[in-house]
Amino acid sequence: MFVVVSNKPEFTRKWVSVLSKWGGTRHADSLAACQIALRDCPASLVIFDFGLFEVVPSNLIQELHQRWSNTRLLLGGTHLEPLQELAALAAGAVACCDVTLQSEELEHIVGIVLQGGVWVSQTTLPLLVTKLQAFSARQATPATEPNRLSELTQRQREVAEMVGKGASNKHIARTLDISDRTVKAHLTAIFEKLGVTDRLHLALYVTSHNKTS
Repeated sequence: MFVVVSNKPEFTRKWVSVLSKWGGTRHADSLAACQIALRDCPASLVIFDFGLFEVVPSNLIQELHQRWSNTRLLLGGTHLEPLQELAALAAGAVACCDVTLQSEELEHIVGIVLQGGVWVSQTTLPLLVTKLQAFSARQATPATEPNRLSELTQRQREVAEMVGKGASNKHIARTLDISDRTVKAHLTAIFEKLGVTDRLHLALYVTSHNKTS
């Protein structure tokens, strides 16, 4: 089940059509209505109309992500600069779909996120690569920043590696045959051991240290 959150009929119709091949869709015309809908029946994916916000709703994304960990959050109708898109992804969004994208492209993106992936736009990808390279360079000297991946347990390392590949908590739990609560507990321990604050920084850490290990 999916939820489309928008007060624009054209936005809702477009996304309902895109999602129709995967299942049924509910509509909420406000954030409050969305929270009620999720409380009554959790959804696997929520599409937020970016027009509801003035800026990237990082706090809201984090709040909803923590409250409904099995629900993936996607921003539609965006017009974001690369740094803004990375901020949204770091907060927990799985994709930011520009207002110019056509239905076929949106279907491709939905297919990626429903399989547990995270989608990054072509305009933002170079910036992400640059940040990965810069992060890797900063971590290249063990004296200043040791590779602490060795401090993780085997299961924590598996969870960290999957986060590095963009997997959701639900996908990790299903793959490793553990509960969502256990995944969250592992992530809390991983963040503390590695000194990172969110999933994006964890992904950067894993990627850079795998290259240098």
